[in-house]
Amino acid sequence: MLRKVWRYYTQPYHRKLLPISVGVGVYFYLLLQRYHPFAIFPEIREAKDIQGFVDWVMSVLTYRPLLTFLGLWTLFGFLLFFWLFFFAQFTLPVHGWKERKGIFLRLWYYAIGMHGPALFVQDGHVIENKGERFKKGPGVIVLDSASAAVLKNEANFTRAVGPGVVFTAAGETIPKGAAIDLRKRSKSLGPYPDEDPFAPQGADEKDEAYRERQQRRWETSGKTQDGTEVVARLLVVFALDKHPDDIPETVYQQQKFRTDFNGHGVSAWRAIAHRPIEAEKDAGSHLEDRLLSWHWLPARLAADLWREYLQLFKLSDLFSEVRDGQSALDIINAAVKERLTSPTYPEMVRDGRLTGQRLTSREYALLQARGIRVITFLITGVFLPPAVEEGLISRWVANWKARAEREREVVEQKRLLAKKRGESAAAEMWGSLIADDVCQQAASDGLSAAECLERLLYALSHAIQTDPLLYQAQQPEFNSLKMLWAWAHDFAHEQQPSEEQV
Repeated sequence: MLRKVWRYYTQPYHRKLLPISVGVGVYFYLLLQRYHPFAIFPEIREAKDIQGFVDWVMSVLTYRPLLTFLGLWTLFGFLLFFWLFFFAQFTLPVHGWKERKGIFLRLWYYAIGMHGPALFVQDGHVIENKGERFKKGPGVIVLDSASAAVLKNEANFTRAVGPGVVFTAAGETIPKGAAIDLRKRSKSLGPYPDEDPFAPQGADEKDEAYRERQQRRWETSGKTQDGTEVVARLLVVFALDKHPDDIPETVYQQQKFRTDFNGHGVSAWRAIAHRPIEAEKDAGSHLEDRLLSWHWLPARLAADLWREYLQLFKLSDLFSEVRDGQSALDIINAAVKERLTSPTYPEMVRDGRLTGQRLTSREYALLQARGIRVITFLITGVFLPPAVEEGLISRWVANWKARAEREREVVEQKRLLAKKRGESAAAEMWGSLIADDVCQQAASDGLSAAECLERLLYALSHAIQTDPLLYQAQQPEFNSLKMLWAWAHDFAHEQQPSEEQV
């Protein structure tokens, strides 16, 4: 008994109760000294020293043994009952009379050695003493705000429980792997980012490490339409479904299937009670050893869909535009995500062509039956055989050179066009400057600035053209003058008034 009391106070959650217990004990001792509750025995008040108290005890045991025995046991029982009820209020965060009664009864069972499992579930992991979950009496489970669990007795699963304090019946406990983390989870399949799945076994690589690396390779290995092996690294983000699709909204709002943990009750039950079995393990082994974890399914479904869509495309399509500015990898990523997150999906055939029909997603239905909802899916990496990768790089270099030459030709054409436009703009600007500066005096003679400029340019070009030596030496300048004169001629005639205006 003393050992159980000592173990109770040495637990981390009960250490603060030790000074309270000592204080309560001192209080009752002082109360006994002041008011003498055994006033029905006048001898106790007359006892002035220890010898007198001993004489009183002997007289009581001699003349009233049965009354003394019953009184002492009644007092002990009352104090034990009071202390258990008092400390039960501080042991767990209980609310209401029903929960207070439950924790008091569990402490009473603990005191007499008939208690069941006392478990704590944190982040989906069960924290317990050795052999705690195998105790058969009524017990208690404390789950944090991110945890849920499904309870089981010797025959079958009984119920799903959520965060808070849960009182279990006799024989109820949390079986192996039946605790769930309610938060979002992510699962990756495929090679690690910094490893080469196609590399042969290294000299310093152990056989076990090599087998594990190859196992990660075959998890997501698939083949394209032209027979090339492609290995991907896949990432799936999912969580326990808060609102399964097969529960009507009216029923969901009435909280008929909701529990204290925000709609996770049905999904938690499905996730644990509908878990698949790993058939590769020995069929004679224990059932709990063969059961797969509830979060095993989403990543495996994503890997199967990745292989299914990969074989619709050629290797060259994976990194080139196929449809609507998207490469085959982008199309596969979107298609797998829709199959996992939507009840229907568009049918896709060879080379990524869409038929226009929508089919029912079997993968989404399987996830619903397991109480799981996928949030997103990503292809985070692609690995190719070394020979294939080198061929892609060489073809990319050749294509890049051809594209660079075509782009250089386009740039050169744009440069020449810009040069012509600049020359025309410069000629117009120069003509305007000459017309403003040289031909201002011609305005008094009735000539416009444009007509003056036209005559000046005509005279200069005619002088150069009539002199063979000057024309040969100044041919570029003559071409410029000729272009300016044509512009000035057109401009001068545009500014002349018509006969109707005159």
